[in-house]
Amino acid sequence: MKFILFVSVIGLATACSSAPGVLTDDGKGVETLANKPGTECNVVGKVVGENEQGSPEMARNHARNLTAKLRGNSMFINQEVPNGAKIQVFATSYECE
Repeated sequence: MKFILFVSVIGLATACSSAPGVLTDDGKGVETLANKPGTECNVVGKVVGENEQGSPEMARNHARNLTAKLRGNSMFINQEVPNGAKIQVFATSYECE
């Protein structure tokens, strides 16, 4: 019984720490741009941040985390699309000087 409880607690802690909407240390270094950048930035990819509970902030955090995984340091949000309880953030990821 104690083993099952321990495994459950570890599983819950792991699930909470790896939630897509929780901003990672690398994600914290990603700047959200108000305007599309110019020649000082290079596109590194496109990302789609998602949140199943409909939180725009958590979906943006997910997009920032994904941008960081692409080694980008900035992103421009192209569109936020709510769909019932789910929201998606479509963004372009950049590496800027």
